[in-house]
Amino acid sequence: MSMTKTDKVYIQLHEKIVKGVFRPGSRLVISQIAKEFNVSEIPVREVMQRLAQKGYVKLHPHAGPTVTSLTEDEVRQIFEIRANLESLATKLAVEHISNAHIKELELIIEESIGICEEENLEGYFHINETFHNSIYSHCNNQMLVKMIKDITSLAARYPIYYQDKETTQKSLNEHKEILKAISERDGELAEQLTKNHLLEVIPKITEIVRSMDI
Repeated sequence: MSMTKTDKVYIQLHEKIVKGVFRPGSRLVISQIAKEFNVSEIPVREVMQRLAQKGYVKLHPHAGPTVTSLTEDEVRQIFEIRANLESLATKLAVEHISNAHIKELELIIEESIGICEEENLEGYFHINETFHNSIYSHCNNQMLVKMIKDITSLAARYPIYYQDKETTQKSLNEHKEILKAISERDGELAEQLTKNHLLEVIPKITEIVRSMDI
């Protein structure tokens, strides 16, 4: 089934918000967006309603919509939810993942090592996502995967919290431990390691939100 104009605009605007092209607190001018996507203002307004329902923008009665900002407490809550959902997905994945796919995770770890050595912080941010998503894809629970994607994208608009080599190296070491537990088919350990991995970044990410002062 082909996508409507509204669907296409929604996907692209959502991506720009998540990637930080439109920063938290920035105003979205409907007429400019309509011109950019070569559509009328009607589908853009429909998109704004959908984004507002998802929590990405805030609608104002007598002004244009703005990209929502998250408070420190909201970010903390998001990561607490993520820690529980993603650790469950990891535990379930251990029950279903094949040896071939474990080999693929090992290759991701090898690539991560090179990225860390290059101190490519943005590259590490992306391969970190690849590592975790590759695990969750084997949890055999698509509803859980969707919930993880939805909750993760809410905070993805903020700057990456892998801001130095020490932090990325620590994260990589934890990935190695998670993969070892998966390889040994220890679901309980893999679950706990994943939960700890996410919970311990909360102070760092909330500090970033605080420093943005938005």
